[in-house]
Amino acid sequence: MTRPTGAPAPAGARGADGWLDALHRIVPTPDRYLRFDTDRDSALAVMRCSPEVLDRLMEAGLRHRTEGDRVLFDDSDVRNVAAASGSGGSVLELVQRYLFRFAVSDPSEWTDARAWAIRNLGACPDDPGCREPWQFAPLAAGDFAGRSWDERVTDGPVDARGATVDGHPPLAEFTATVRTVGAVRRVRDPLVRDAFHASLQEMRTGRMYYQAMPTELRNDPEAARANGTANCISVSLHLERVFTDAGLEARTRKGYLMGILGSDHSWVEVREDGEWKVVDPVFALLGLRQGASEEFVEFCLGSVPNRLVPCDCPADLETVRHTHQQSPAPTRNVVLVNPLKEIPS
Repeated sequence: MTRPTGAPAPAGARGADGWLDALHRIVPTPDRYLRFDTDRDSALAVMRCSPEVLDRLMEAGLRHRTEGDRVLFDDSDVRNVAAASGSGGSVLELVQRYLFRFAVSDPSEWTDARAWAIRNLGACPDDPGCREPWQFAPLAAGDFAGRSWDERVTDGPVDARGATVDGHPPLAEFTATVRTVGAVRRVRDPLVRDAFHASLQEMRTGRMYYQAMPTELRNDPEAARANGTANCISVSLHLERVFTDAGLEARTRKGYLMGILGSDHSWVEVREDGEWKVVDPVFALLGLRQGASEEFVEFCLGSVPNRLVPCDCPADLETVRHTHQQSPAPTRNVVLVNPLKEIPS
């Protein structure tokens, strides 16, 4: 796999050639961060390609390890090839498409009141029968003038009605009902504005290639930048350092991104005019990929989107965590969202 020179492949690519091209466009996970914990069935569940395409990718250099009759892949490599494939059908492509369709809608739909039912399912890739304890980050919807009800955690076997977490059985569940509302705000500080646009430009040009990364890499923004990669966590942590080094009050946040589908998401907030303003170049990037306007880009520089549900959780912690004998353990999760027609007051 070779270093990419630009943006991901266009969505029109089809067939095995698009997958093979994607393999050579992504930035491989550095060897020190490799973790072969994704089996063949789980890889196919994420990529949604044929077994024959996966075989060709392995022959072309998709890194894997054989343990007995099992073939294991690095989770980040699998996700990044899927996202860059242009197949239009991988889980990563579908999530981005459905989550950011709202970015091309009327601006009033970026802030109007919404209601959602959230399910965050957690799974252990190391042990499908794991019985170790789980923790979920509490919601902080009120920080964005929203509200949450009926927050519940199920720690144990989950009736997921056929849903899996990248092919793994869900072992814990967080559920809640949430009301969200957006707000139009504008960052005035020139340093913040310049840093936002610089970060966005780096990702648009491919100088910083937007893709999934292992936890240890994405939580180290200097290492991520040295690797030429970026995602919402590394970008948030990097910008937080830029802002605090300049003497500004800033913090990172993790929460949920709502839509027809759902996802974890991270962003940075800066304190200005007595209020916290969201600074999110990754949100702008993903909106632009769906055809959003420069008005949406400006919206991402201070405003609160009605698709964000903040948690009481910084960017470098996960919304769902569990341990093995009191030590942090690998975790997978999937966020399921049901938009509600009736909006509670």
